[in-house]
Amino acid sequence: MPLPLFFLCLALMLVGGFPIYLSLVGASLLYIALHPELSLLLAVQRMVGAPDSFALLAVPFFILAGQIMNTGGVTHRIFKFARCLVGNFRGGLGYVNVLASVIFAGMSGSALADAGGLGLVEIKAMRDEGYDDDFAIGVTAASSTIGPIIPPSIRFVIFGAVANVSVAGLFIGGFIPGLIMAAALAVMVFVVARRRNYAVRRRASAGDLWASFKESFLALLMPAILLGGIWLGVFTPTEAALVCILYAVVVTGLCYRELSVGQLPGMMVETIRMVVPAMMIVAGASLFGWIMNYEKVDQALVKLLLGITTNKYVLLLIVNLILLVLGMFLEVISVIMLVLPILQPLVTILGIHPIHLGVVVVLNLMIGLLTPPVGFVLYVLSGTTNRSFGFVVRAVVPWIIPLLVVLVLITLIPDLVMFLPRLTGFA
Repeated sequence: MPLPLFFLCLALMLVGGFPIYLSLVGASLLYIALHPELSLLLAVQRMVGAPDSFALLAVPFFILAGQIMNTGGVTHRIFKFARCLVGNFRGGLGYVNVLASVIFAGMSGSALADAGGLGLVEIKAMRDEGYDDDFAIGVTAASSTIGPIIPPSIRFVIFGAVANVSVAGLFIGGFIPGLIMAAALAVMVFVVARRRNYAVRRRASAGDLWASFKESFLALLMPAILLGGIWLGVFTPTEAALVCILYAVVVTGLCYRELSVGQLPGMMVETIRMVVPAMMIVAGASLFGWIMNYEKVDQALVKLLLGITTNKYVLLLIVNLILLVLGMFLEVISVIMLVLPILQPLVTILGIHPIHLGVVVVLNLMIGLLTPPVGFVLYVLSGTTNRSFGFVVRAVVPWIIPLLVVLVLITLIPDLVMFLPRLTGFA
């Protein structure tokens, strides 16, 4: 089976509406069946072995922790504290939106959890205070992408497991870029709020600020426990995910008393429903990577790109363009699993640090969550706001610009990513 025929088969299955994991497995098994020199048994072993990773165990744990916090009253406490802190500026709820996402990022590590959980609280508050829907939706969508960049991050866990890179190093490396994203979005809020002359809200009193801080303190403590524990070597990122679940249950169930034991089974079932397709993609993509390696596609691509330029920063910009296009049509995990085996030889030759590459790739693919036709955050916000998909797209597009600026910055200035990992000994 010629390689072009393999890609044609894969494309037809995707266009035909088959899930990505079935398309990968189907096209790969057909290719292997038509090549007698390849062992079908070995292919099955690769599929079964691919998700068998200690690092990947963190994925369901972080998803479950995010659900517990969304249900257990953490989100509205975070929003209330952020509102008291920065809500008095012109367009204040825009700044609140960004700050709340930064705080929530240190707990869930998921853009969809941010958009679908915290986003509901944010958009309702902004509507109640008379903010335009396009502003509320745009800043909510853009700020949700901070979640997978500031640790902990489900996407970094998957990247680290696939690329055999320190997940803790990726977590630490995402911290500064996440804060830069928040600053860039705050500048965008400032510009839009001034242009539309949004009202200035009364400054919260010191008493209100202190009360909101005390109420949200236990929630705010979680990122410090997670990052501090990983930084000091007390636990691995996977163990940190378990600590996150335990802490979330204690805080939301015993302290806030907003989580009941009866809610946990439903959350676990929902976690399984979300994790199984992701692990199937990991299994299917392992076959795809095996075939790419067998056909020496990675070597051919390296020769092609090095024939264009040998400047690693120019090549990274080219890779960014490719990923931006792929992110418009494929889910994040799929792109990581499909592209990473091909990129790794290029990274090795050019001396690009894998932690730098990981943060660049994940930020790039987070922008993909905001781009049609397969931008998952767009669909989440369209459903929760009762606005048409087209309206949401138009509202979000301007907010992609500051994120692209940050992407270019961290691509061309590796120290923005690598400073903390080097400082903490993870790089």
